[in-house]
Amino acid sequence: MLVAVSKGNQYVNALDVQKNEKQKRDYYCPSCKEPVFLKKGLIKQAHFTHFRKSDCTVFSEGETQEHILGKKILYRWFTQQEMPCQLEAYLPNLKQRPDLLIWLDEQTPVALEFQCSALSAERMMERTSVYIKNGYRVYWILGQNFQLKDKLTNFQRLFIQEHNKIGCYFLELHVESNDIVIHYDISQEGNSASIISQCRHLKIDETTSLNTVIQQILLYSTNNQIDPKKKLIQSHYYLNRGRNYQVPIIVDFQKYIYKKGDSLVSLPLEVYLPVKNQLFIKTLSYFWKYQFLEWIMERNSGDIITKKEIIQKTTIMITNNELNFYIMPLISDESKRKCIIHFITLLNKRGVLIAISHSEWMVQKEPQRYKNENEKITAFLKLDNSLIMDS
Repeated sequence: MLVAVSKGNQYVNALDVQKNEKQKRDYYCPSCKEPVFLKKGLIKQAHFTHFRKSDCTVFSEGETQEHILGKKILYRWFTQQEMPCQLEAYLPNLKQRPDLLIWLDEQTPVALEFQCSALSAERMMERTSVYIKNGYRVYWILGQNFQLKDKLTNFQRLFIQEHNKIGCYFLELHVESNDIVIHYDISQEGNSASIISQCRHLKIDETTSLNTVIQQILLYSTNNQIDPKKKLIQSHYYLNRGRNYQVPIIVDFQKYIYKKGDSLVSLPLEVYLPVKNQLFIKTLSYFWKYQFLEWIMERNSGDIITKKEIIQKTTIMITNNELNFYIMPLISDESKRKCIIHFITLLNKRGVLIAISHSEWMVQKEPQRYKNENEKITAFLKLDNSLIMDS
């Protein structure tokens, strides 16, 4: 821990204690009130620790040097900007202690957690939920063991957040280089764990403010997607490879569509359309889109589908395990379900549906089926990008 309580009940920051003072004062854990002592050397970062193995659940021992240094870097960065900031502020009502507590404005406290070690999904969700229920915003920043590369793990998904201008994003702190790294506009390639994203490395120093960081991200955010037609063709080949290698979820999907009179060749283009924030959905994307199309095509041309009916259908699919979402505590259920509305928007662009109001669509036509692979690929290559992109 970086903060202890003195005998006079004053909070003491380990970073501020002079070397010749460390043996002259008594220090106590802010949570369990047991005695702690200051560790301060030439190599390791100064910090307080319990005298003996402790049962203290809030200020547990075993912090890595990366974690201690990261908190120090962030604390100094915020205080240099004269931003209200508390290091390891123990919140007794919550029985939690964020690594840093800052205020971006006068009303909203923000809990910052710098996560350098493994954490169960249950514990992460519990901590996040407690913050939010008590009026705190929370941001998780990941350490070196969990830096985002070209694939997204289930653990990393826990820390994905969403912004209306930069889309899905992921925060890292590189303590060795004093960089905050923001991966944003994160999207999933087809149904693999591979992702596409943009990335900004921003040096943490006296000249770089938090507002500068935010403004630079918004300024340089651009669409980083591969050609939509190429993506559709890759998606088609992904299904074929899955069938050839007998990937269980692909085989199950193939069996399902065979019973419905379809094959991997005949599948309509609409099943392949990439949906915004598809990375929220665990279910094979072709599968849930196919089932949604089935439900729509049970109606006749000219029939009306309402937003309320779409929401009800989504709920039924979730209940029947036909539509499953990843555990992503920082993404709201509303945002996850919006993926379905994004799909409806694409069906409207394709002319399968026609929007007659912001919450009603009329069934217009059946999706096109294909007789052979050559016909399918040729049709994909002739597509207008604007009719297959979810903007």
